Amino acid sequence: MPDPLPDLPPLREGLMQLDPPRLLGAECRACGGRHFPARTFCPACNADDALSPVALSPRGLVHSWTIVRQAPAGRKTPYTLAYVDLDDGVRLLAQLEHAGAEPGIGMPVQLALRAVEMDDGSARLGYRFTPLAEGNA
Repeated sequence: MPDPLPDLPPLREGLMQLDPPRLLGAECRACGGRHFPARTFCPACNADDALSPVALSPRGLVHSWTIVRQAPAGRKTPYTLAYVDLDDGVRLLAQLEHAGAEPGIGMPVQLALRAVEMDDGSARLGYRFTPLAEGNA
């Protein structure tokens, strides 16, 4: 059973849905492209009147990753950032939680909604990716 989600406001309205947990993007009805975050126009074909909200796949593969060792004041380091290719074709940048195991290109990952501390000390609901448990790939 998944961990219960904290009762927090999201980082930004329209960024995610909670049940089931998914990131929200946009799908272009003109060219079929999917994008995250949702935009007011399609970056693939420039259509500005053909976008529909879409819940994105919660699973994907690590495309590339790096360990961040220097960050703005107040941000704990080190942490891992990864480009993740979602199963539905969207590539996005997100923090990767990997519990000390070396991440790798092609590693299966899944969406995890987590509390994120803001600069003012308040908390919001954000997203990260975690390795997909063996047997769930």
